[in-house]
Amino acid sequence: MNDFVKFLIIGLGGGGVYALLALGVVVTYRGSGVVNFANGAFALIGAAVYYEASTAVPLPAAVVLALLAGALAGFLVQVLIMHRMRNASPLTRVFATLGLLTLVQEAAKHRYGSDAVFVDSLLPTDSVTVLPGITVGEDRLILLGITVVLFGVLYAVYRRTRFGLATTGVAENELAMSTLGWSPMAVAATNWAIGGALSALAGALLVPIVGLAPTSLTLTIIPALSAALVGGFRSLPLTLLGGLLVGVLESEATRYITSPGWSTAAPFAVIVIILVIRGRALPLRSHLTDRLPRVGTGRIRPRILIPLVVVMLASLWIFDGSWSAAVTTGAIYALVCMSLVVLTGYAGQLSLAQFSLAGIGALASSRLADAGGLPFPVAALLGVLITVPVALIVALPALRARGVNLAVVTMGLAVVLNAVVLANPKYTGGVLRGTVVPEPKIFGFSVFATRHPERYAALAVVLLVLIGLVVSNLRRGRAGRRMIAVRDNERAAASLGISVVGAKLYAFGIGGTIAAIAGVLLAFRNPNVQFDQFDTFSSISVVLLAVIGGIGLISGSVVGALGAAGAVMELILSRFFDVSGWFVLLSAILLVLVVRQSPDGVVVHNIQTRARIAKRLRAGRGPDGERSSSTGSGAPSDAGAGDREADEKPAEPAGVSETRRAPRAVRGRVFELRDITMRFGGVTALQDVSLSVAPGEVVGLIGPNGAGKTTLIDVATGFLRSYEGSVLLDGRPIDRWNAVRRARGGLTRSFQSLELFEDLEVDANIRAASDQRSVLKDALDLVRPDNSPLSEAAVASVREFRLQPWLDKLPGDLPYGQRRLVAIARAVATSPSVLLLDEPAAGLDEVSTRELAALIRRLAEQWRMGILLIEHDVSMVLNTCDKIVALDFGRVVATGTPEEIRNNSKVVESYLGSSAQEQQNTAVSEAAVGPSGGN
Repeated sequence: MNDFVKFLIIGLGGGGVYALLALGVVVTYRGSGVVNFANGAFALIGAAVYYEASTAVPLPAAVVLALLAGALAGFLVQVLIMHRMRNASPLTRVFATLGLLTLVQEAAKHRYGSDAVFVDSLLPTDSVTVLPGITVGEDRLILLGITVVLFGVLYAVYRRTRFGLATTGVAENELAMSTLGWSPMAVAATNWAIGGALSALAGALLVPIVGLAPTSLTLTIIPALSAALVGGFRSLPLTLLGGLLVGVLESEATRYITSPGWSTAAPFAVIVIILVIRGRALPLRSHLTDRLPRVGTGRIRPRILIPLVVVMLASLWIFDGSWSAAVTTGAIYALVCMSLVVLTGYAGQLSLAQFSLAGIGALASSRLADAGGLPFPVAALLGVLITVPVALIVALPALRARGVNLAVVTMGLAVVLNAVVLANPKYTGGVLRGTVVPEPKIFGFSVFATRHPERYAALAVVLLVLIGLVVSNLRRGRAGRRMIAVRDNERAAASLGISVVGAKLYAFGIGGTIAAIAGVLLAFRNPNVQFDQFDTFSSISVVLLAVIGGIGLISGSVVGALGAAGAVMELILSRFFDVSGWFVLLSAILLVLVVRQSPDGVVVHNIQTRARIAKRLRAGRGPDGERSSSTGSGAPSDAGAGDREADEKPAEPAGVSETRRAPRAVRGRVFELRDITMRFGGVTALQDVSLSVAPGEVVGLIGPNGAGKTTLIDVATGFLRSYEGSVLLDGRPIDRWNAVRRARGGLTRSFQSLELFEDLEVDANIRAASDQRSVLKDALDLVRPDNSPLSEAAVASVREFRLQPWLDKLPGDLPYGQRRLVAIARAVATSPSVLLLDEPAAGLDEVSTRELAALIRRLAEQWRMGILLIEHDVSMVLNTCDKIVALDFGRVVATGTPEEIRNNSKVVESYLGSSAQEQQNTAVSEAAVGPSGGN
């Protein structure tokens, strides 16, 4: 028991430092909306300034100088970099902070080396007795006290001062705060300075304990981010608690867990579990989707690719071994970057554990070859297969977390993998011998890099090309469409029956496979396998390379990998300059410049520049500011991609034509809501709401804003689950069905805010909704993408909504009215039994509204769909619907025919009002034409 209490107190001291760093992260986030990975760099700056100043000034003055240096660093980062990126997506700004973290760490390595150097502590280091028989270092108690005091100050400032309120306001709406006289830039810069000062103070207090080791100090950002994540990057008390929890778990694990690595890994494992429990399978309606870097088309031009590959392979036998080594390095890093193209570019899942997964592939294959005596091809194949389930384990947090939160979690998982597996002599072959791989041979032909560097480089290049073709096929196939749909909008994807869980797991599985192949190549490159090369910062570095090239494009992974340490670019520059040891630092600087100027990467930037120049040459004038790209849709092509004219067009043979044919009726199902009650805390949004929709029937749902109409649709379609009452299809309760299963069961919806897949053309939006789902076909897509003609329902929906001229356009290029129609047509393409439309006429003019009303009637009468229509346009509802349900304050106030609702006093009082009499009179005359009138 004494040991437990002792290590508890020690852990509270260490946790105090983590909490101090985490508070800096939260302050920065609250002031600017940026999750700042560079706080680890600020801690390193504070430690370095304290170390340098301690020999010239008293230690208290050295701490003050460290604090001021951190504040200045934070201020300059905000003013010079982040302010200019204020309109960039949160994820792009995270990339910039990762670049800053790497930049400062590499600069410190050049100044201090990799080994820790120590300095005297400002705090007393004597032991004190806190309880009978329990003594701890006095500095640990003081560290805890400093953190608690600073927490109290911060809590008071951000809770009770005008500056604290302004900080919250600026993060949510800069324009509104500007009108109140606050400078958003000044508020953000002040918070960045405070965050930098807190981190630098933590570094100055920590460096006498752990020493000035650049990598170790910057890695403190991982537990700090974990603690901030516990607080949701906003709550100061929960962040303090999270930091102390990490410190205590780490300390107790050191005492009670003897297995190597678990003392480091245990705290992160617990944090991951907590976050997974707290997360959500689907985001809430209020969730804002990050704008991710643009995604390529995946199309390849063989007439460019084949000569490039031939020339590259030939060069391996023309130039010396250093060229082959550089090509090998570039190809391996390009493979890891390509795994990120699949994960982040296509599926929108930012993983900072890819190089660790490469390490798992390297470990499994090399041990099978060394200890198991398996030949190289067999060991490599088994190593890749063993990595896939590990990748799926890493994917589990992605099922409940997303965006920056997922990046933090996967970074923690990378630490776990490295500490528990890759740095564990039990698995790596022992401390003395390690793992020694035999000479790799393919069909008896040696490809040993030491003896035949050109052969090994050729193997790496061939694998890179083959994997590139596989990724290209993935992008152009049905699985790629589903990934991009999930990346663009998880809620919309689920509403179409696309399995968000399945798409994420598939992406992590494919990404893990590609990373494992790269790991195998790294393992067999030298006889003695070095597993320390698969550290956490290698995962960060490969993300930086992918972002520089273009993380949404296959060609971007190749271009980015050229800048890897030891790759082609370094080799070329070394012929003219001495860049040894400086290349990672230069890459970090390049990343910061790239994300400032072109967050989509240099490949997209070059494509856009080339397109603008070509446009100027053709038109004889300067660019007009329109969206430019190598394709008509605005989607950048990948390496060797052709122009849109040479690409596949949305196929007319699919049956899309102007010919009018009666569509096949859908399977009719009766949809029913019984006594639905939905509460949010103490607020009752819906109370005992009941309604039914029969096949071929249009039921209107009306009510004032806030009446609970959209909430009712969220309940019906499974986006809200903690409700009372029952949802039924054909009398069968479906309350246990999630949103995806309900959509596949015939219950589909549209969204008030459209929720189109902005990175997919209209044709691909429709295909994503109507694609058949087959595991076998998804696998075959990797060999040859299946772009079958549109399904019968999809063809009918395109024809019904007259979308033929827009099929090859991105939604962002369409007029607003057409975007509305695309959203409804996409839902119709799923061939639903019941269609729930949420304000489909919002923003449309009178003519478009009449046409839409006629379309809705045709869907009901010809397709036999049951339709629930939410709409504020009283005339449209009265003319279109067979039955109307009126809501007010979450309760049904009336149900009946349009005529009965028109004359219902409760409805007139709560929703229509006396001022609507003229509109009602108009509706009466229009209704006389019939339900299909107005066409």
